[in-house]
Amino acid sequence: MEYKIKKIQSKADIDLCNEFEITNYKWRNVYTPKVVGKMGFIPGEGIFAKMTCFEENPLALKTQDRDRVCDDSTMEIFLAFTEEGEELSNDVMYINFEFNSNAKMYAKYGKGRKGRTFISEELCKECGCTVTKDEKSWTATVLFPINFLEETCNAGKLDVGSQFYCNFYKISETPEIEHYGSFAPIGTETPNFHVPVYFAKAIIVE
Repeated sequence: MEYKIKKIQSKADIDLCNEFEITNYKWRNVYTPKVVGKMGFIPGEGIFAKMTCFEENPLALKTQDRDRVCDDSTMEIFLAFTEEGEELSNDVMYINFEFNSNAKMYAKYGKGRKGRTFISEELCKECGCTVTKDEKSWTATVLFPINFLEETCNAGKLDVGSQFYCNFYKISETPEIEHYGSFAPIGTETPNFHVPVYFAKAIIVE
């Protein structure tokens, strides 16, 4: 499975990018909201993403960055990077950006699931997570800054032809609305999004 990330000139061009949809719901799902999104590469800026969830009145109790937003109604983007000669495993460098409809993010990076590091407050501001809402949906946008990806995440020089791995998620761990959705299917028996071996391949294209 793969997702092609279109090269664009600015955030305003995001709607020109290829659409993905979260369709794989497994484990316990009280409901399965529709989620679509697009992701593009902006040279000199980074990777910009837009996701829309079609649900009314999304749960949004968390009001601070670094709060456990997965208890709310949350959309998530995970990106994983292998160094030259490194095989894909669950211990490669990956980032998890999770955001609720209050535009509050739980965002970390690191190799493997243990000992992960929160992104700094400065980087969080640079990512510029925003959310717009209407009666039937909410849409989030976020930037993955190029310096963070290339220098901290070992992504290498990003350009057309660059390859890494990605997955997109919809989640709530609150029992009344519990659900677990993904773009690329996950083969674990229990809920677990921190599994790069199940991510889709991401390729930057013209």
